[in-house]
Amino acid sequence: MKSLYLDRYGSSEVLSFRDLPKPEASSGQVIVKVHAVSLNPLDWRLMRADPFLIRLYFGLFKPKLHCLGADFSGVVDAVASDVTAFKAGDEIFGLMTPEITGSLSELIAIPSNSIVRKTQALSHPQAATLGVAALTAYEGIHDYRALKAKEKVLINGASGGVGTFAVQMAKELGAHVTGVCSGRNAELVRGLGANEVIDYQTTDLLRTEDRFDLVYDTVGNHPPKALKTLLAPGGRLVLASAGNSWGFLQAMRIAKKDASVDLIIDLKKDQKRLQAVGELATSGKIVPVIDREYSFEETPAAIDYVETKRARGKVVIRLDW
Repeated sequence: MKSLYLDRYGSSEVLSFRDLPKPEASSGQVIVKVHAVSLNPLDWRLMRADPFLIRLYFGLFKPKLHCLGADFSGVVDAVASDVTAFKAGDEIFGLMTPEITGSLSELIAIPSNSIVRKTQALSHPQAATLGVAALTAYEGIHDYRALKAKEKVLINGASGGVGTFAVQMAKELGAHVTGVCSGRNAELVRGLGANEVIDYQTTDLLRTEDRFDLVYDTVGNHPPKALKTLLAPGGRLVLASAGNSWGFLQAMRIAKKDASVDLIIDLKKDQKRLQAVGELATSGKIVPVIDREYSFEETPAAIDYVETKRARGKVVIRLDW
């Protein structure tokens, strides 16, 4: 089977396509024929080992994991004998676990509790976006503060993969949403439901006079202490990104000491949450924003584009077999 392969850290030039043995379903697993994959910053960061802390978990000198990709949508090809919840032919979506080969492959073996059924209301490219980004947005918006109608929410990075979902989720809960993005993306963010937009290219976010019940940072371009000054009494700061290794260590230290600050480290990605974001998308309460679609052969170029940090919403790889 055809698979994208990473054998050393570096630019997209280190990526290659290889024919690997077809996976077999172990106990509790299903084999999925992948139809679409959405990329995340995690893919280029793993490829480059950036920040350096990645090497401590995924290999100091060379990667232990040789295939990239976390999110996917596809069709069940086969199931282990002890799997009863799914059968061959079921359309599903889900995301990989760190211990298992990535989703940028023709076939993948995945635990059956890492996938949920895809409805006909969603295409494979749309369903493929409901992994890391949608679940990160769901955790930041739904878990760390019980939002009430008309409470103020600030989302830094509102036009990105996580941000586009977070704006819609906060708006669906009745919040007054302010999105931070570049001027070229202001119309997009307003179209997703933001009441106000701050153009970071012309306005210093930290100088805004508004105070917010929830500040959700998906970028990591401001120190947590500075973002805390934007909180209203009783407000909460949630960090989905901390920029570089030093920023991550600082964010961890602050989140550990300060009850009003949370850092999303170990993303919650159980079936119940996958089902929840799937239902939001199926009902139209959230609409995946897909910036570009690439063929499987164009994956290195797609990863390069994600690395520019200029993608609006998600970038999707289509595997049309």
